Amino acid sequence: MTQKEFEELTKRVVKPGEYSVIESLYMAAGDMDKDMFCKEFKAMCAYVYDNDEIELRQCLREISKHIDRIEAENRGLKKELNTRNEEEAGFLIGKAHAYDDTDFRREAVKLVGEAAVVKMTIEMGLPLWEEDKEYLCSMLKNQGKKD
Repeated sequence: MTQKEFEELTKRVVKPGEYSVIESLYMAAGDMDKDMFCKEFKAMCAYVYDNDEIELRQCLREISKHIDRIEAENRGLKKELNTRNEEEAGFLIGKAHAYDDTDFRREAVKLVGEAAVVKMTIEMGLPLWEEDKEYLCSMLKNQGKKD
């Protein structure tokens, strides 16, 4: 997107030399098309009313606040997803032992990783699978190399 396109889409003027900052933000926006980017940019950014010039410093502060809100929301969603994955993995580990089927264990490993599955198996008081024992032996072997 050119400076001219940006100014036409936002109906705002950019000070000479400041468009490079806006262009960097646009490139960092990933898959966002220029119409959506300009709409969001215009909504977040202050401008000088007499000449429709964007106040870039204030705009960057608003974008920073917006990013902080999104990151906080993402942290919450990630925590919720991890909790759900752990619950599901516990269920799968239980099913693996109930049905003597390591396919359930493999699915649990995909959700939370091998270390977490082995730890959960031990915490649940269940017998270790051959895969669990191999993992523990591998960890102990590697730990021995570090000492």
